[in-house]
Amino acid sequence: MELLPDINKYFTEDIVSRFPEIIQSRSNFQIQNFVLNQHDTDEMKYMQCINELQNLYYTIKKVTLDLKKAEIEIDRLRKTGDEIDEIEAQKKEIFLEETRIIGVGAFRELDILLNILHSFPRYTRKDIEENQKIYWEKRLSRQALFDSISSNTSHSAQLESLRQIGAIDIKGKETELFFNNSKSIEFKDSN
Repeated sequence: MELLPDINKYFTEDIVSRFPEIIQSRSNFQIQNFVLNQHDTDEMKYMQCINELQNLYYTIKKVTLDLKKAEIEIDRLRKTGDEIDEIEAQKKEIFLEETRIIGVGAFRELDILLNILHSFPRYTRKDIEENQKIYWEKRLSRQALFDSISSNTSHSAQLESLRQIGAIDIKGKETELFFNNSKSIEFKDSN
């Protein structure tokens, strides 16, 4: 049976060293504009930020334990002196390498989320609940506006994405669309 070519002939240390340089599952722009700016009030943006931080907190804690466990398993496998156990140890080392790189990205997301968190005042559960009527009025009005501008649901979703990145500015009953920072189209509610 023929084995695969040696991967190290294709991936130099220089290439492998680039992996952690760019790793981050979501860009700072995506986190700010598509994760948090999907919400129409600061209270809900704050809550989303806290939820994202909570997910990262527990994910990082679990991954840290997985890394510790893998290091112990590698040590135990190597002590047996068995060829198959050595291969298993090498596979676990690949897991360690890959997980550490992914961890770099997780900590990058953690940094941006913590910076965003510190830009908010501290909201309580009561503040968030008291904001719900305003939040849902804004959100449903925006969705209705986008649906009225576009009879196509996919166009409505594109308008929503443009709003999240600041390309559409909603001002009461008027909506202005901006492309490349120049006013392009203005819609006015006929009511």
